Amino acid sequence: MTRHNQSFFVSHGAPDIVISNSEARRFLEGDLRRMIEKPDATLIASAHFEADHPLVASDEKLGMIYDFGGFDLSLNEMVYPAMGDAALAGRVANLLNDGGIEAELLAERGFDPGVPGHL
Repeated sequence: MTRHNQSFFVSHGAPDIVISNSEARRFLEGDLRRMIEKPDATLIASAHFEADHPLVASDEKLGMIYDFGGFDLSLNEMVYPAMGDAALAGRVANLLNDGGIEAELLAERGFDPGVPGHL
């Protein structure tokens, strides 16, 4: 089977989307999953910390970041054991740099709190 590159922008909203019964969650779990093939990799852009230029997570195993408050405490116990890909991260950083966008690899960053609901 020929694989095709697919690009989607999905904004997760608040981190409690993973425990809420909402239209957005139903879309992510249902319609969106039916629209796309399971990807070999997922590239996620996050604005949860400040930097002068893009940083690309290069960990083989990504940890969790619990940088929010005011939500159900069970969210602080959720763990998503997704794997990173250091070689792919290096390729992404190189493509950005080759395109004139200064980027560098960053280790030990972890997941943005809303990301795992999409994986």
